[in-house]
Amino acid sequence: MKGFMLIDGNSLGHYYNNSKTLTIGSLQVQAVFGMLRGVRSLIATFPTLKPVVIWDGASWRKISFPTYKENRERSETENERKLLAARDEYKKQRPLIEGAFRLLGIPQVSAFNMEADDLGAIMTDRYVALGHSILLVTIDQDWLQLVGPKVSWKDVANKRLITASNFEEFTGVKDAKQFVELKAIVGDVGDNVPGIGGIGLKGAKDFLAQYGSVEAFLNEAILEKSIDIKKLPKKFRALVEDEEKAINFRRNVNLVDLRTPMRPAPINLRIDQGQPDRERFEALCEKLLFRSILQDLDEWLSSFPAFREQQTMAA
Repeated sequence: MKGFMLIDGNSLGHYYNNSKTLTIGSLQVQAVFGMLRGVRSLIATFPTLKPVVIWDGASWRKISFPTYKENRERSETENERKLLAARDEYKKQRPLIEGAFRLLGIPQVSAFNMEADDLGAIMTDRYVALGHSILLVTIDQDWLQLVGPKVSWKDVANKRLITASNFEEFTGVKDAKQFVELKAIVGDVGDNVPGIGGIGLKGAKDFLAQYGSVEAFLNEAILEKSIDIKKLPKKFRALVEDEEKAINFRRNVNLVDLRTPMRPAPINLRIDQGQPDRERFEALCEKLLFRSILQDLDEWLSSFPAFREQQTMAA
């Protein structure tokens, strides 16, 4: 293997769960079917990369910021109730997805106290240090901050591939550090992280393009006094004059930065290397009525590294 494909399990799982509903009795199975087909397609497209599926655990961020992702549990509106119902249906399918990947010999990783984002960052940095290339497969744009010279980000929903060469074109900022600061300034609605207030997305991009970082801006404004604070737009001047904004910015950086020093060590790290088993996988597909997979199972399985290796050894 020349590198690794790190797959955000829940991100893709929720994406495929929102596709056309498939049922076996009362159980929805579209997330299972979509994940199997989607991951197989990715492996066939990038055959030199070893796939690893990363799953979410509980988030350590809830300790320092209790309302983190609290919005995902709301049920006040009809749309919120529909989203909760869809998430509940997905949760019922996740054990089947994990079981299927185990039978396909795909390694799966999780930790009690970490989201897949955190584990993705840890694994990316470790593998890159060993000289490997990394493909991040997720719809979650938080993972964009990991993009670098040997790291790319693949969005399966919109069929986008972001690399170091087109990072600025896609994000509007020049590098990962600025991307983290951008999110810290404007906040993250999806994760229920409020912005510091007064600066929108365009304003934040303009600010970072001009000053480079919040720290550089404050150094120029306060220490070097090379910036006339009175002539600044009110929204930028507030970063100097309003202590609460500075506090909220630092809080947000620690919440959105996947490499923050606040990140703890993984607790109860679980690594399932998988146990490839053609017969049991066939039985699972028969149970779930995945006829298109069963139509030519050996050919379908041949894309997966564990079965390619078995065929090589048999030959």
